[in-house]
Amino acid sequence: MERLLVSIYILGDLGTFVYLTLFDGYIYNAWNWVIAVPVNIFLSLIWPAYWGVLHWVT
Repeated sequence: MERLLVSIYILGDLGTFVYLTLFDGYIYNAWNWVIAVPVNIFLSLIWPAYWGVLHWVT
């Protein structure tokens, strides 16, 4: 059961990072990769809060 929950969390983490990096409509250039990618990594690590509170409430 624990392995299943960890797998679900990791899949949600990866899926959120791919969504935020590639499909969110953010225009990347050479400079904003330094800020945007670490922010995407952080948000993908807290993906339950991102999808539950930050994304659907606003």
